[in-house]
Amino acid sequence: MEAINVDQLCGDVLTQLNRSVASRMGGDCVLINCGLRPPLDDEFRVVIEDIKRSGDQRRLVVILETMGGFMETVERLVAIMRTHYKQVSFVVPNFAFSAGTVLALSGDRIYMDYYSVLGPIDPQYRDSDGRFLSGYGYLAKFHEITKVINESSSSADCRAELSYLVQKFDPALLFHIEQGVEHGISLITEWLPKYKFSNWSETAPEGKNVTEEMKRDRAKEIAEILGDASKWHSHGRGIPMKDLCGDDIKLLIDDFGLDAELSETIRNYHGLTVDYYTKKLGVAGYVHSQQGLRRVQ
Repeated sequence: MEAINVDQLCGDVLTQLNRSVASRMGGDCVLINCGLRPPLDDEFRVVIEDIKRSGDQRRLVVILETMGGFMETVERLVAIMRTHYKQVSFVVPNFAFSAGTVLALSGDRIYMDYYSVLGPIDPQYRDSDGRFLSGYGYLAKFHEITKVINESSSSADCRAELSYLVQKFDPALLFHIEQGVEHGISLITEWLPKYKFSNWSETAPEGKNVTEEMKRDRAKEIAEILGDASKWHSHGRGIPMKDLCGDDIKLLIDDFGLDAELSETIRNYHGLTVDYYTKKLGVAGYVHSQQGLRRVQ
């Protein structure tokens, strides 16, 4: 008889943890730890279709960790989820930045704890070396330089800024980043009323009836706050649960930390995937489900 190896042992434990989260939260469970860019959408479709062949759950629980990515990929992921499930919940044990925030806001419910953070809507772009960089940094520097130029009394006072602007800034890229911000705002404005606000019927504490127009206005307000580069300054700026639920954004977030057993299961599941797949095996991006690991990057 062949002895059990580390891969089998970790795989079995992770499958048990996946099923435990699924059972406690009442739905199928998948874990995404990946940049939100192709081919994640292709791989995710395969995972979800495989799960649905062997079950009929109406709710999907997505444990999400991502630095962000492309809004187009987020749209495709949401289309996959909503085709196969009536309800979708997102669990963020650590962080979901940029497009990851938009993805989380497509859910019917969002679960976080005191340590979890979402981030501003910050579209990414690829530089000449193939690295993915923050769009906010590009926008911020552009606005900083143009402000100096506009406030200068003569071109001689801003020669360095003019030279840098001509050499370094690409109008097409600038347009792409600005459109990325607007795309994220439009998606949040569409999805919040449709899903997360679907059962919002009365205002608190006034008790006034909530109209569809009020839902859209509130969603747009939230989206614009998260898309305000001057407010957040950084792609990696974390917005904790207490701020998301605070006076500015006023989102309803479920605190999974209040359920000790659920919190322990989520943290063990997420922690083991990160420790084993990310740190020890060096897998850059993956989806884990009851069927096991599916590499993306």
